[in-house]
Amino acid sequence: MFFKQDQLKIQTIDDNSYREVLAHEGKLMNVKVFFKHATPNDEIPVHNHVHEQTTYVLKGSFKFEIRGENGPDVQEVHQGDSIYFPSNVYHGCIPLEDDSQLLDSFTPQREDFLK
Repeated sequence: MFFKQDQLKIQTIDDNSYREVLAHEGKLMNVKVFFKHATPNDEIPVHNHVHEQTTYVLKGSFKFEIRGENGPDVQEVHQGDSIYFPSNVYHGCIPLEDDSQLLDSFTPQREDFLK
């Protein structure tokens, strides 16, 4: 299946961020997430979901929090870094630079992103 850039839909997350659902089908989904500004109030709050997730930093830097069995792990990640989130693990992030971008992959695909 092909997913052409000019056919992708932009989904607003909040005033500071939006996403584009890229290639997806059943067991896998790629999503590009854009952050306009780096402000502490414009974060992706700590949350969890049943989907396994990987995140690749396309541009900029972020502070990520992962809440595992040994407590929270907070680290800065930068362009070229990647993260793996197991199913149901709590995680969230704050953009540290304007115009930062992430590439998220989910398995299975996030049906809630397709509505």
